Amino acid sequence: ARHDVAMATRRLRHARLPSSISVLRSQILRRYLSSSGPVELSHRIAFGGKDLAVGSPMPTSDKTPMLVMHGLLGQAPNLRSFTLHPDVSGGKGAEGKERAVVRVDLRNHGNSPHSPVMTTDAMAGDLIHLMDRLGIETAVVLGHSLGGRIAMAAALCHPSRIHSLIISDVAPVQYHEHPKTSPYTSLRSILDSLMSLDLPKLSNRREAFEALAPSIPSDAIRNFALMNLDATPNQPLRWRCNLPILSKTVNNWDDFARMAAETSPYEKPTVFVRGGKSTYILPDNPGHKHAMTTMFPKHQIETIENTGHWVHVERPKEFAAVVARFLDRYCQ
Repeated sequence: ARHDVAMATRRLRHARLPSSISVLRSQILRRYLSSSGPVELSHRIAFGGKDLAVGSPMPTSDKTPMLVMHGLLGQAPNLRSFTLHPDVSGGKGAEGKERAVVRVDLRNHGNSPHSPVMTTDAMAGDLIHLMDRLGIETAVVLGHSLGGRIAMAAALCHPSRIHSLIISDVAPVQYHEHPKTSPYTSLRSILDSLMSLDLPKLSNRREAFEALAPSIPSDAIRNFALMNLDATPNQPLRWRCNLPILSKTVNNWDDFARMAAETSPYEKPTVFVRGGKSTYILPDNPGHKHAMTTMFPKHQIETIENTGHWVHVERPKEFAAVVARFLDRYCQ
């Protein structure tokens, strides 16, 4: 029965329908798939420096596949240029190094289903479920920020499935925004600002961009956040991400103290890639150092100087080079 439901859901998702019915289909699917079980993550496979067609099976390669996950309010397309880099998925100038690299939309983000459940355990389960769907026995997993937390949780809870880890600018610790954090850059304030937008009164992304200016002065942050806004012509504006759930659960993803007590250390190669200007990974901080050493004893730290939290965006070549060195050493 579960197989029949899955097949019917898959047919509904891929059916060619008029745009108005297509929007309704999306809403139905998201409501149906909003459960405590794993959701079917939207994804795209890169191989040989090119994107494969949507729905393509995993290509044959002797290289360990890699799964890549974005952070909060991100989407899989944010990581497209990285996954197409020749040092990452192979291709022109890197013949013989072709590797399948799967970039993923997390639940409640991008084109993946919405769910009222937004826990680290559930999101790690989504990743393993995707690996099962794609026939991947084991994979290198790379995650930035929230995606990094999910990658670490998957490694601790399902160590046999995770070949090795690349964690971008996040540590396995509890984070708290400093009380003096500027409301213009506070994650909570940004989410509240997005929630406050009255979408029915707006016609396009430009109007939304201008409406957010008083509460989010940074053009870069506004542009990034508004990548989540679906501005399909002749359709009302809507959020692709599940903004109410993200806002409600933003401080509920820090389960590593519990995981450390319930799981064994992850004894496989792990690299933490930190931005030199970022405070998300502080090698000399006793709490950060203890957590990384206790849970990931075979870890190393790579610092990309003059870079903030968005390491792969601010220094894409340097970030790709760090990843390539790790892959060459551990992931043939």
